[in-house]
Amino acid sequence: MKLTLLLIIINVLVFFYSLNAPENFFVSYGFSVSNFLSGKYYVLITSMFLHAGVFHLANNMIALFFLGSSIESKVKWWQYLLVYFLAGILGCLSMFIPIFGYSSTDIAVGASAAISGLIGLGAFVSPGKLTFFPFIIPVPFLVAGAIYFLSTASLLFVQSNMAYPAHFAGLLGGAVFGLIWGENRLKRMILFILICLLILALLYILRMII
Repeated sequence: MKLTLLLIIINVLVFFYSLNAPENFFVSYGFSVSNFLSGKYYVLITSMFLHAGVFHLANNMIALFFLGSSIESKVKWWQYLLVYFLAGILGCLSMFIPIFGYSSTDIAVGASAAISGLIGLGAFVSPGKLTFFPFIIPVPFLVAGAIYFLSTASLLFVQSNMAYPAHFAGLLGGAVFGLIWGENRLKRMILFILICLLILALLYILRMII
């Protein structure tokens, strides 16, 4: 878990630094379309290590701890970091998509998109590996990935402080690499689709009963 713990430490240190940082710190280092277009390309990375509050930080770091501990030993170090940072970048770039309703000055911060990439990666690289995310009881990575995929997709166009499009973009990015590096790609993709359909069927039945 060396990489996972290192990422957690960096996020925590940056958070404590931000508590006493200048007033425009988040505006300068958070991601926004206007920042990116003005040449501040570094915000693609710096925004991943900024968090809006203690709860935001704690929620992301707990998720990173459990997901990272489940997947880090299953991939090479460069694969882990590649997916983490690329998923985070894809999450930022999702703000360019007009249908999601972001303005050019909206600021995005947090590691959520990067962490979402780890969910997508784990779902196809190590589908049977147990993880505690998003529940307090262990579930196979493929099931966790399917639940996260459906829940995030259902919230894509909901107006919220949570950047669901960024989460979804990160998840898809991680899933692509999971399929590339994983074994039995077609079998795992079919199983993923079947699990999604089963979850939707169960939700429909529950709704009819209630």
